[in-house]
Formats: sequence, C-alpha cells, structure tokens
Amino acid sequence: MGHSDDLHIDSPSGSIAWIDATAGIAGDMLLGALIDAGADLERVQSVLDTVIPGSVKLTKRTVDRCGQRSLKVDVELLVENPPHRTWTSIRDMLESARGAVPERTIDLGLRVFGMLAKAEGRAHGIDPEDVHFHEVGALDSIADVIGACEAWRQLGIGEATGSTIAVGSGRIRAAHGDIPVPVPATAYLAEGWPTVAGDLLPPRPHGHSHAHDHDHAHSHAHVHGHQHDHEHPLPEHVAGGPHAAAAPPSGVAPGIGELATPTGVALMRGLAAGYGPMPGMVTRAVGIGAGTKDTPGRPNVVRVFIGERYPHA
Repeated sequence: MGHSDDLHIDSPSGSIAWIDATAGIAGDMLLGALIDAGADLERVQSVLDTVIPGSVKLTKRTVDRCGQRSLKVDVELLVENPPHRTWTSIRDMLESARGAVPERTIDLGLRVFGMLAKAEGRAHGIDPEDVHFHEVGALDSIADVIGACEAWRQLGIGEATGSTIAVGSGRIRAAHGDIPVPVPATAYLAEGWPTVAGDLLPPRPHGHSHAHDHDHAHSHAHVHGHQHDHEHPLPEHVAGGPHAAAAPPSGVAPGIGELATPTGVALMRGLAAGYGPMPGMVTRAVGIGAGTKDTPGRPNVVRVFIGERYPHA
C-alpha cells in the first residue's frame, strides 16, 4: 500500500527514513516514492509554480513494475526548448524563492544541486560555478529535485540512511556521446558510498526444486549453484538507461544500462546522512516510486520506509 494515515504531513522533523536504491535510483523515482508515502502532490506543484512558474505540470499514476504496484510521477513540460542553466543561475533562482517557498525545501535543494554542480564540474574539468547542466538542468530534473525536497520536508523526515546503490553497467548515449555506465557525474557522486553494478540477480541457494522463473539482466552464460550453465535472452532495457538514444556501438557489451542517474544519486547523498541496512524502526509508511522502464525480472522501483526509531535500536 501507499502512505499510512498514522503519518501526518508536516509532522515535526523527528521521523527517520531508509531509501532502498538496490534496483537503482533516479529523481522521478524518489519523488514518486515520497508522494506514494504520503506527500501532497498539489503542494509540491505549488512550490514548483513558485520556483519555475508556468514551466512544468506534475501528474501521478499507479503502474505495474514487474508485477509490483508502484507510483509513477510524470513531468509535463509546458514550455518549448527550456534553457540550459548554470549552477549560478539555479542557485540564484532558489535563493530568490525564499519567503515564498519553505526554507528547508530551499536549503535541501541548494545542497543537492551543489553536489551535482561539483560532480559535473569535476567530470568536465571546469569550475562548478560555470557548469551548464544540460540533462541535469532541464526543467524536468529541476522539478524532480525541488519536488523531492519539498515532499521530503512535508513528510517531516529528520534523519535518513540509504542502501547500496545499483548503478548499472554497459554504455549509454548522452549529450556528450557514447559514455560508460555509471556516467562520470554519477561515479563521482557515488564516491564513498557502496555501489553495485546490479546486473546479476543473486544465485538461488542449493536445495531448491523449482524451476528458474526469472529473467537475468545479462547476455552471457552465468554459472549458478546448480551445476549447469544456461544462456538467457537479452532484456529490452539493455540498450541504455534513461538518457539512451541508441544501442551501444557494435562490439561493445551493452550490460544492463543506466540504473542510477546523477540526479538520483545526488538526492540520495543530499538527503541521507549515510548508508547501511534498514535501521531498527517502527515503519509508518512505505512509498514505492516507479522508473520509466519496466524491466524483466527486476522491479524498476525505489522504496522509501518512514517511521520512528524504536528504543534501543
């Protein structure tokens, strides 16, 4: 289910949260999970209308991701050819919204975009102040970041940790051509945080008598603990991640594609204080946010658990 009636929007910032990014993470996925957990989409829209007026419209819908119910938040652009923005212009835009937008939402948004700017600047060898955000700075990504930060504030989350991040593998086509996964900005943002490619499902333990009923996200033969090899067809999503425009070049192993985007990893790093397993908590709400792709054998979702720490946890 989605949000619990026991979790009140705008509750004091005393709730704790755990973000499950073991299937990957993107900005729209985390936003969907937070809306599913109880944040108010209309109030998120109101904040966006203040920060980037007349630019985007958010809608939500329930979808199926590999048999799992989840919430997909779609961002409709209301303007054509949105400008590329620098970190300086985004910072000024957010600062100018103080007073009309909750302070915590602005502060969280500045933290996340500051991380993005630093990573993009490092990737391109330029000062973060001069970074042009291209895909990251498009209106839909601004909507994802500010929307997620406002939803986070609404849910009263005061402390959070996150899981290992599945980043993907192979290559994708992006604004600067054919690049490896994780893309440079994602790789830099993930420094100091546990990551995994995420392209192999864990092998089943010995003693299972049932047949294999899952699809593997890889094309090569993989040795399982059952003393035999078998080959699985390549799933549709291996052609690339959310930014992919074409299949990888001939001769390049495609891998599983992009599972974690720079925006998604920046949100994880900006909102969660650290990584680890789910903490001891009394869960009050579970939110499940869907990605765009429906990948065979792997629900393409981010989960958020919200509640209170129980004594001696």
